[in-house]
Amino acid sequence: MTYSLALQGGDLVAHGSQLAIVSGTAKLRQDTELWLLVRIGSNAMHPAFGSYLESYIGGVVDTNTKAKVYNEILRTLNNYQALQYQAFSTNPSIFALSELMANIDSVNVAISYDTVNATVQVSNPVSAATVTISPSSL
Repeated sequence: MTYSLALQGGDLVAHGSQLAIVSGTAKLRQDTELWLLVRIGSNAMHPAFGSYLESYIGGVVDTNTKAKVYNEILRTLNNYQALQYQAFSTNPSIFALSELMANIDSVNVAISYDTVNATVQVSNPVSAATVTISPSSL
């Protein structure tokens, strides 16, 4: 099983005098959210990490916006899934099934006037994780 430092609202979470960690389904949810919310190219060591969703902020919401957001979410999740697969192929013993993204179950994008919200459901044989992306998350 792999671990990550727990984040809440972009900040590290303290657990007493230590930093909290996430694993399993909580890690899958947090990783999915980070991949979608972090601007692509912001990590020099991992150039494929992140998405272009931030670049849509302030843009015109038109008939193509829903498709653009949907496709960007799928592209980003497929990149994350490919990275997980590569790491799992190299060393499967470090992973728990609950932290692997086996399926992208649904991507729902809703537009209300000038606001775009998206809900993503991913799963594996052990668990499911739902991530909601809204302007306040970006």
